[in-house]
Amino acid sequence: MFAQLASTHLRVLFTRRLPVISAWGPPAQSQSIARRWFSAPRDLDKEIESITDLATVAKDEMDFALESRNSVYYNDDKKAAHEAVDEMTEAYNSLLGRLTDADKRSIEMRIGMKIKEIQSAYEIMTLNDLED
Repeated sequence: MFAQLASTHLRVLFTRRLPVISAWGPPAQSQSIARRWFSAPRDLDKEIESITDLATVAKDEMDFALESRNSVYYNDDKKAAHEAVDEMTEAYNSLLGRLTDADKRSIEMRIGMKIKEIQSAYEIMTLNDLED
């Protein structure tokens, strides 16, 4: 009986129904977000905020590298940008690896485009170096 009660309690504890907020009107139907690896929605939000911070750092490092192009500082700045993009990508992929498919789609819609944009900008910067 205790195992059944504990199982029910954990199922309620780790599954929340959050409203989907639309900029185009009132909240849409609720969306289920399973919290397998997070004790509360705040933990997921904190991890997303951390990844967003890493994305900001990666973008800044790429900007520094682009500004220092054709100078003695360029190689160091490009290396710092590479490390920042790798750290951001690793954190993002780690988060996606711990979520259900529905949650992955939600996170991809929330921050996925920003991550891909930064990765693409870094690849373009690297390809421009090969052309020079």
